[in-house]
Amino acid sequence: MKRRVAVFANGWSDEYLKNAMEGVQKCAKEKNVDILLFIEYASTTDDVDYAQGDVNILNLPDLDRFDGFILFGNTLNNRGELSILKERILKTNKPAVCLEYELDGMDCICTDNYSGMRELCEHIIGDHNARDIVFISGDEENLENIDRKRALTDVLAEYGETLKDENVIVGGWSYYNVRQLIPEFLRKHKLPDAFVCANDVMAMGTIYALNLLGYSVPSDVIVTGFDNIISAQTYNPIITTVDRGWQIRSIEGLNHLIDLMDGAPRKGIMKKASRLFKGESCGCSVSAELKQHQAEFINNAYAVPVERTMFDWHLQAIDTVANDVCSMEEVSERFANLFDETSEIGYRMYEGDTFCICLDESFVDSIVGANAPRCFGYGDRMDVIFAMRGGKILPRQSIVTSYIYPVFDTPDEPSNIYMVAPLHNNGSVIGYAVFKNQYKMINMYYLNTWLAHLSKAIVRAKQCIEVDYMTKKINEMSLRDELSGLLNRKGYEKRAIPFLEQIRADGKSGVLMVVDINKMKMINDVYGHLQGDLAIRLVSKSIMATIPSSWYGVRYGGDEFVIIGENVFFDDGYALQNTLCDVVKKQAEDLMLPFKLSISIGTVIIDPNENVTLDEYFKKADATMYEMKKKLHAQREDKN
Repeated sequence: MKRRVAVFANGWSDEYLKNAMEGVQKCAKEKNVDILLFIEYASTTDDVDYAQGDVNILNLPDLDRFDGFILFGNTLNNRGELSILKERILKTNKPAVCLEYELDGMDCICTDNYSGMRELCEHIIGDHNARDIVFISGDEENLENIDRKRALTDVLAEYGETLKDENVIVGGWSYYNVRQLIPEFLRKHKLPDAFVCANDVMAMGTIYALNLLGYSVPSDVIVTGFDNIISAQTYNPIITTVDRGWQIRSIEGLNHLIDLMDGAPRKGIMKKASRLFKGESCGCSVSAELKQHQAEFINNAYAVPVERTMFDWHLQAIDTVANDVCSMEEVSERFANLFDETSEIGYRMYEGDTFCICLDESFVDSIVGANAPRCFGYGDRMDVIFAMRGGKILPRQSIVTSYIYPVFDTPDEPSNIYMVAPLHNNGSVIGYAVFKNQYKMINMYYLNTWLAHLSKAIVRAKQCIEVDYMTKKINEMSLRDELSGLLNRKGYEKRAIPFLEQIRADGKSGVLMVVDINKMKMINDVYGHLQGDLAIRLVSKSIMATIPSSWYGVRYGGDEFVIIGENVFFDDGYALQNTLCDVVKKQAEDLMLPFKLSISIGTVIIDPNENVTLDEYFKKADATMYEMKKKLHAQREDKN
């Protein structure tokens, strides 16, 4: 039986995560291990509620169902994710490995940020004679950032220089932050010899900002990065940076985890050296192979906006799935139509052939319900509103939450990677989505954007369903008599009469009863209108308790009622008529009313073969009812 490993990561550094997962996939195939990647994007927002909705995905897996754990620690240290995971994982007493972050109680495989950055700084200071250097920092309290800054400070000191406080720009790892901060810095200070950036993303933002200001890299100023991402290798100029071997680290991490799962001893903290990668942004030349790689990337640059436009069209299709729906069944059908490639609009080039959308039971129950969806954790069951396996759409189903997804593989399948990502509405749980062997969706923040659009579409569907429900409820209320709860005169015309006409059209026999409360005027005059209202409510309650559920009861006006239904009785409903009279009498006796409560009933059978209008049947039933009322009055007078 294949073993299962849970991997946890934040997707803010999409290229790092994609490259690292490529390493995980290679190793997982060799070791025949299934990987479940739980991914969130809490670091990409300042909205606390939204961040909580993303981080909540870490609460989804039942950790006892896994054999081991890998944490991409350097991505999980901004929203308290590591503390959440550490506590839960250590309780399982199962092996875990944290990558790129030292975490007590776990073996850690980390890049030595200091060695690579020191090598880079010795190169630009010793070989390129840079002395006036600006450090563009990530988060200042981040341990990796601290080591990189310390390496620069140490090398400068060895050359008799210092890193001035004013020469530290806090870019927060962000391309966009740096684009704004560089012009502000240069308005107050002269151009330095070099900008040493704590990651490649900020290095690219720095070069872009300098180009806009008319400066050229490296002829006017040196710019360096850290991480050696693909974008830095294909940037113009190719960026001098530090390579940390992401794929190698992830392979080493999974290999070590499997060794631990097999009983090998722990090794604690394992530091791996980083290395200088010389590029053009410091003034060095690069290999012909790397230049060719850059040229190919530039030639393909046209494809990037085209691909993004296609993805935007795909998102627009997702946006419209929930428009004007009246039920979750309709939402499920809309998804099936969207992702069915045999349909006119169906396509799933981003989601792959096996994926699902799961809705938390609390979210589904909150639709036209009184309870709000949960904010923390997940319920015991999931409504799989849509699922596709191998390109074939599965029926809508409910699964136990600990299963995570429906049956998507067989025991003899090779290793698979399942990516699990949260769906929420500003912190309130909606559910999650699962993709099989489609982790490349991480690229260019496709997944983050996809999740946001899908979440909004599902919320919009909920709102549409609730509006439809309320509209129907209001319409239903307009057809109901407030005092009795029975249909009113409008309801009689809109519901009861069409029902009776359909019975006749189907060639079936119908029943029409007219009911009237005896001595109603006396009850109102002697005992008051509140007692009169009580009499009406009791008769209405008796009608609803006596007639079949498929029949209609109507308060036709005042103290007069109408009952309509299909004739399913061998005695044409006379037993039902007598039962109704007895129920009314018993309710009055049970409540010890100060007056006698009784009713008169006129019943007619509607023959579908007779050429008689419903109005004529009504008059006949009404006349029969008055005959019964006269007899009752006569009997009372005789007794007196």
